Amino acid sequence: MAKTGRISASRHQKLLELLASRDFVRVADLAETFRVAEITIRRDLDELAEQGVVERFHGGARLVAPPLPMAFSETSLGRDAEKQRIAQIAAGYVRPGDTVLLSGGTTTLAVFREIAHMDVRIITNNAMIIGELDDDTTAELFVLGGEYNRRTRALNGDLTNLTLNQIHGTISFLGTNAMSQTNGLTSSIYAAASINRLMAAQSNGNVVVVADGSKVGRTSHFVSLALSQVRTLVTDESADPAELAAYRSIGMDVEIAPTP
Repeated sequence: MAKTGRISASRHQKLLELLASRDFVRVADLAETFRVAEITIRRDLDELAEQGVVERFHGGARLVAPPLPMAFSETSLGRDAEKQRIAQIAAGYVRPGDTVLLSGGTTTLAVFREIAHMDVRIITNNAMIIGELDDDTTAELFVLGGEYNRRTRALNGDLTNLTLNQIHGTISFLGTNAMSQTNGLTSSIYAAASINRLMAAQSNGNVVVVADGSKVGRTSHFVSLALSQVRTLVTDESADPAELAAYRSIGMDVEIAPTP
């Protein structure tokens, strides 16, 4: 029974990785991919649906869509300003000659805008960055390959991870859907959590999390990092002071972007 449980958990993880890279999946296709009966796939998807991770429909399922990034909403102007101030502080951690790892997200996009004209090398899976390039960009840019997720505007999957495993950065800037003193950094999408883990490992623990205050004290579906793996958090004044005090108590450097 224990062995069956381990197999099921492994299949669940692979299911989530597949769902993260596609708009939807069909039961028949999944059964063929995993070489199991369709009833087994239906049971797996039902269990994930009970956890609130996937949405079932007749014959298939899709990953529960996270809210669209604030950058794609007309109501995001105020939050964009906060992210810009966070990015300005975060950019102070970058030195000429650094190899900078940037994860997906609108706050890391703001970091890119601050360091795009520095003498640095930037490695990213954030596809939004491509649209930010201009004739004045002096940073050397490497965009990781992979499957494009239209909801997150990021590249993820086995190809992304394979390439990233061959790269060693000097510092990483990670966005996150949520972080808390009890559950660490968590993401609504498994593939994004996987990228954060790998970027942290490939930058030898020199990890800077950039997250506005709405992400602090919250928990999402998939764990990406323990708080002990984060060296610095840059956030804004709306973050929960009790949460920030807990982070500082374990040695994390916390910087607050002031409101003008």
